[in-house]
Amino acid sequence: MGRIAGIAFDLVGTVIDVEFAHHHGWLRAAAEKIGVFFSIEEAIERIHHFVGGPDHKIIEEFFALAGKIPHASHVAEFLEHKWAHYDRLMDTIEVHPRPGFLEVLDELQRCGFRTAIGTADEDHRARVLLERSGLDKFFPRDLVVFAGDVKYQKPAPDCFLETARRMGITVHQQIVFEDSPRGVQSGVAAGSRVIGMPVYAHEKAVLRLKQEGVVGIYTDWKDIRVPELLDFLDG
Repeated sequence: MGRIAGIAFDLVGTVIDVEFAHHHGWLRAAAEKIGVFFSIEEAIERIHHFVGGPDHKIIEEFFALAGKIPHASHVAEFLEHKWAHYDRLMDTIEVHPRPGFLEVLDELQRCGFRTAIGTADEDHRARVLLERSGLDKFFPRDLVVFAGDVKYQKPAPDCFLETARRMGITVHQQIVFEDSPRGVQSGVAAGSRVIGMPVYAHEKAVLRLKQEGVVGIYTDWKDIRVPELLDFLDG
């Protein structure tokens, strides 16, 4: 492994916690469209892809629990319903980085590490989050990899291959922070070491990150001590 030179951050969940808006959308759609009523905790427990997707897998798993098989029209309608609920909720809330993230980012950048964002979110939605959170001031466009910038989405390695390329480093010099199993798979497939940063400290959610190959897990950015983290990773 090369010495660490850059850090790539997933955006949604890892840096900006709007998971509750996504999950609110899924749960409302499931209740209204197919009569499946879950809490977030129940969904994490019973819907394997609930944290991190992909969308079609979440929909298939909801339909399976209802004893149904979704057709293409059902998938499109379900997804449209989910996004409608998400957008309505997002219109009512403020968007901020997770507590402690900006302090960690500042320390990493002051230490000379390059930093980038690698997200699987659709470009226009990710841009809105970056602007509303103020993160666009810290990450110039050329250091943000949107879904539309790569051919294959997570869990394929393309996203984090591209973040490393844009930072001018090798994937072995790159650390990836991710909150979802699919994102961890992407970072590992790219050849980088991955730190888990789940939104929920739910036992099953944390276990899935460990199974996908993270080298460490934090549930709060405020728990990270940068010198200790770097010593561990370089050790």
